[in-house]
Amino acid sequence: MALFPQQFIDDLKQHADIVVVIQDYVSLKKTGATYKGLCPFHGEKTPSFHVNRDKGFFHCFGCGAGGDVFKFLELRESVGFPDAVRMLAQRFGMTLPELEQTDEQRVSAAERESLLKVHDAAANWFRQQLASNSGARIRTQIDARAVAEATSDALGLGFAPRDGLKEALVQQGFSQSLLIRAGLVVQREDGTMVDRFRNRLMIPILTSSPNT
Repeated sequence: MALFPQQFIDDLKQHADIVVVIQDYVSLKKTGATYKGLCPFHGEKTPSFHVNRDKGFFHCFGCGAGGDVFKFLELRESVGFPDAVRMLAQRFGMTLPELEQTDEQRVSAAERESLLKVHDAAANWFRQQLASNSGARIRTQIDARAVAEATSDALGLGFAPRDGLKEALVQQGFSQSLLIRAGLVVQREDGTMVDRFRNRLMIPILTSSPNT
């Protein structure tokens, strides 16, 4: 069972003007159909952070961060999806229809939150690898298919080398057991653990909100 009814999430997203929310943190200037400013997620001198009010979406062409108004608060405030919903509801004067959860539901929600965080971390790491020297071959293949850099950034394309993901995520504080549950690492019969995705282009699958 979801923590919040999907109808409430949809209504809140309609009321929560993403430009108004982001302007609490970023100075935006309208340029054509979008708003532009300095990215709050990495240091930059030339604005590469864009906000589309009509689509309710933000994207930085510098670091690859992007998503809806909920995702912005999650990243900027370092909170989970439920807390982002609460913050937006309070900001726009909407009453929360929060449901009671059983212990089993709370454990399930915490597990899902952990999986979302580790998948976000993995996607960021894959994007970094694509931009590195080891990703040169994949970048050439992307260019050969006439995929523009802006499109690649918007899609969050990445590269999985032969290894390195497991070590990188463990250093970030994620447990090896979580990496296995997330499907990012596999354990061999001899007990060793290796990255599941190796030597391949990575295309993340994104949803508009992690409430289901």
